[in-house]
Amino acid sequence: MAAKLLQKGPHMKLGKKLFFAALAIVIGVSAAQAQTTLRYQFKEGDKLPYVMEQKMKMTMSIMGVEIDTTMNMDMQMSLNVLEKAKDGGHVVQFKVAGAKMVMDGPTGKVTVDSTDKNEPDDPVGKILYGLVKAIGTMEMKGTMLPTGETKDVKLSEETAKALANVPGADKLGDAANGDALKSMLASIVFPNEAIMKGKTWTNKTDTKTQIGKTTTENTYTYEGADQNGLEKIGVKPSIKIDADPNADVKIKLKNAKGTGQILFDNKNGRLVESTTTQTMQMQLNAMGIDLDQTIQQTTTLRLKK
Repeated sequence: MAAKLLQKGPHMKLGKKLFFAALAIVIGVSAAQAQTTLRYQFKEGDKLPYVMEQKMKMTMSIMGVEIDTTMNMDMQMSLNVLEKAKDGGHVVQFKVAGAKMVMDGPTGKVTVDSTDKNEPDDPVGKILYGLVKAIGTMEMKGTMLPTGETKDVKLSEETAKALANVPGADKLGDAANGDALKSMLASIVFPNEAIMKGKTWTNKTDTKTQIGKTTTENTYTYEGADQNGLEKIGVKPSIKIDADPNADVKIKLKNAKGTGQILFDNKNGRLVESTTTQTMQMQLNAMGIDLDQTIQQTTTLRLKK
């Protein structure tokens, strides 16, 4: 009967208008439901324990001879929420409770642990021990907004002194200050607006070392929620190196590629896991000798249960 009424007389136009109006409402509601606002959620006193695992393999080719070196590092850390900030963010402390590094190369296998009281006897172990000891007690503080943006990041005095005492610290450049390390407070900064599946955005960071300036630009893609209700975000890193022409070691980046994924608990507002894999092929020139180097690195940051 309703169909016949829509087919005849003035009711037809009215029925069509009502139909399309209802359809527009349904489409609008569906579109709104498909959008997600990703935000960190903190409260004073929160202590989020994380573990970071970094696995690296370096292959150096010298006059046709390949030399492999592997270096693995584990870090125990926590993100501690100290107080609420005036701008809606929170003052947070990033604190490392321990670090361990294992390096296996041409000179043999070396293991250093920040919790060891005595440094290794071999020369390589002594150098690595100073670095791992400084990293293993690292503390820095800053303000973190709900989007993940951090500002006013500062190293503790103890951390600054420990890094300054590491052999070769004068060549670390920005790697030894809070601006370069602030990415460790939050691995991702979210868009200000609500986003839909397929949305992409980018974050860029610059770091200066003795070889020049390294620019890392991560492209993120929102992939929706998984079966556990965690938000999935794809990562595609891009690296550019502006070499310092006056550096002792000249470097040229020939190729770089990478991929990764982030799992974010949007209900509780915290990062659950982040994994990134990168491969870089470079050409080095040291003391007039050309070297080819390939670096494969996988970094995983995981929230402890």
